[in-house]
Amino acid sequence: MGGMDRRSALRTLLPALGLVLLPRRLGAEEDIAVPVPLQTDLLLKVAAYDRNLPARARGVVRIVVLAKRDHARSKLVAEQALRALTDKTVGGLPTELALHTFADGPNLTERIQSGKVSILYLAPGFGSRELLTIARSLAGQSVLSAGAVADFAQTAVCVGFDLVSGKPKLLVNLRRAREQGVDLSSQLLKLAKVLE
Repeated sequence: MGGMDRRSALRTLLPALGLVLLPRRLGAEEDIAVPVPLQTDLLLKVAAYDRNLPARARGVVRIVVLAKRDHARSKLVAEQALRALTDKTVGGLPTELALHTFADGPNLTERIQSGKVSILYLAPGFGSRELLTIARSLAGQSVLSAGAVADFAQTAVCVGFDLVSGKPKLLVNLRRAREQGVDLSSQLLKLAKVLE
């Protein structure tokens, strides 16, 4: 992506992160602070700032949405994310979408490797032990991971989305990003809350 294109994309990302006011539902199970369609739009913009994405994608950005088995809300959010991601591109590259139901760590690792997955998006529903298993499964893989629930960025994924003073805020877990071969530009990191 050239300098001018990158600046234009950054200008597009700024209003999305800073100007949309969204109410937070109190008492919701695993609160999704930022609406899923906005999360997926932001995720694709973030992916364009991952310097390792072109080598990982090799012409097609494969996105897997991970849902928890036998968890109705997880499946519902996963389907919503897939609809929001349909017919989108990342930095001019086409996308391929798939839904995957989490079974265990080795199964997830195999899915990432065999499917040449570039981006993994976690729907809600995962407990702390499952998140730890997911984090271990993703370590050493070249994949940009994100979660529907802000707390997922504290433990398992590279990118999360939260509300700060009523505005959407990008969360970036640098440790997870390094473990997963994600190299986000400093331009993007200046806009995010960075977690170590």
